[in-house]
Amino acid sequence: MSANSCHNHLSTRMLPHPTAPHTEVNSKGDIVHSQVLRENVRKLEAYVEEMASGDTVSEISEEQKNHIKALYEDVVRSLRKDPDPRPSRVRSHRASSQFIRPQVSGISSLSADKVPLLHLKRKVGTAWEYSSNLTSVYLDILQEIATAGTTFKDKNTLLTGVGKGSIGAEVIKGLLAGGAHVVITTSQYNRATVKYYQSIFHSCGSRRSALTVVPFNQGSKQDVEALVDYIYANLGLDLDFILPFAGIPENGRETDGIDDKSELAHCIMLTNLLRIMGTVKNKKASRRFVTRPT
Repeated sequence: MSANSCHNHLSTRMLPHPTAPHTEVNSKGDIVHSQVLRENVRKLEAYVEEMASGDTVSEISEEQKNHIKALYEDVVRSLRKDPDPRPSRVRSHRASSQFIRPQVSGISSLSADKVPLLHLKRKVGTAWEYSSNLTSVYLDILQEIATAGTTFKDKNTLLTGVGKGSIGAEVIKGLLAGGAHVVITTSQYNRATVKYYQSIFHSCGSRRSALTVVPFNQGSKQDVEALVDYIYANLGLDLDFILPFAGIPENGRETDGIDDKSELAHCIMLTNLLRIMGTVKNKKASRRFVTRPT
């Protein structure tokens, strides 16, 4: 590596400061979105703490609380009118049905009157309700990643439909920085596209990481089979992750207006995605790779 190349990368930051979304309306009335640096948040640890601090507004409004209280009173009233003559007994649950929280240290204590800005919900009946247990575990994991870091060493990932400036491009940066071998598919395989991905690898690639760019049409069954064959036979990889980003919009189409573009969209985003997973499954089974895919 030349001295000039080293000098050019002295100002490069591998880990940028946490940012926040910013929206404003310019003089022409256009809505402009951008990412700005978060105030007083220099590291990822501070970002996790800020997200865990919670909002000042409770997740459950006073009206919802009164509604729940009224429902509870109705249930109690109905039980008093028609008591159950059968003797009560202690019900036991299978251990597998219980939520077992791992023993991790971090942001495990959450305020009772606040809901973290980043939180998880659990489906109860037909509604989604805030879950303090799931949220606590989630924030603890974020805290662990922020302080101890994470690695993708010896992990192989397939990403489809990654465009310039997309979410997928940012995911690639994290995977390469963590040491993964990333396989990217593109429908526009040309010199400019390859140079764009090459620049990402040069700026974010770490030790033992690798980046492979291949042409691919996700609407083609033949391409799906050829892609998976290439990954397993030519590259000699066994996929750990599949992150699909390929898709085409169907804006404005109703159920009575399904056309050839709709069929292509469903083929790309559903049928052939399942076909990719099935083909990978066959490759793993033929090589006796026993895994528990999720």
